[in-house]
Amino acid sequence: MDQYFNDRKLGWGFNDKNYYSKIFAGIPQPKTVVRKIKGLLFDEYYRQITVDEAVALLLSEPEVICKPTLETGSGRGIRFWNTQTDAGEIRVFLMNSDETDYAVQAILKQHAELNRVHEGSINTIRISSLLMDDGVHILSSVLRMGVGNAKVDNATAGDNAQYDGMTCGINSNGRLKKYAYGYYTGKKFDRHPQGLIFDGYTVPCYDKAVELVKKVHPTIAHFRLVSWDVAIDENENAVLIEANMRNGSINFHQFNNGPLFGDLTERVLKEVFVKN
Repeated sequence: MDQYFNDRKLGWGFNDKNYYSKIFAGIPQPKTVVRKIKGLLFDEYYRQITVDEAVALLLSEPEVICKPTLETGSGRGIRFWNTQTDAGEIRVFLMNSDETDYAVQAILKQHAELNRVHEGSINTIRISSLLMDDGVHILSSVLRMGVGNAKVDNATAGDNAQYDGMTCGINSNGRLKKYAYGYYTGKKFDRHPQGLIFDGYTVPCYDKAVELVKKVHPTIAHFRLVSWDVAIDENENAVLIEANMRNGSINFHQFNNGPLFGDLTERVLKEVFVKN
């Protein structure tokens, strides 16, 4: 199904996060301070810069996150830098010819309500959507949460064997379901290890996250089944973090919310397996 709905060859290019600013122009995204593309350095606007210029730009931010931009997942390769204490490490990274494709971004400040879930990480809304001939269908939504000392919310990146990365289903009204699930263990929990009770908790601005997905999905129609990561910032804006255009990890969607296609199942099966 994933191969049917998504053009995997195009996906190699579209999935380069250094070009999200162009592919998703006009959509709120984290501020990119420095881009490293094929080992060359560029500023936010794709103007080529020197190492010294890149260092100066990064030192203007108190803290930055450095993300691999090509075919990554599960939080692999992500670095966090305090620019006052890690300036030397930053310079070494920028000069390292083996580190070729990265985006270095300013740290996003999330909504205060999401800090209640887990303050140490940006807790994002993962929304799976399907583009059909009658528009965008929202299939499933979950809240991805950091755990313990984790600085990322990836379900596969938990730092505790008991509480591996957590996800909790979101109802259509924006409220969490009663239980969250660990990615590796499959265990279910009625509260976050840091204390938040899931049942009845309202995800702030969930409607804005859905609105963003419905707006942006038709702009990449070669990818009809997409999993989106959306953050809610301190000013209640929905911010696009990532678009997973291939292999969107439907497993934790189904852990939390059941069969992915729901009422669309028969329609999807007919298109994928009967028509073809």
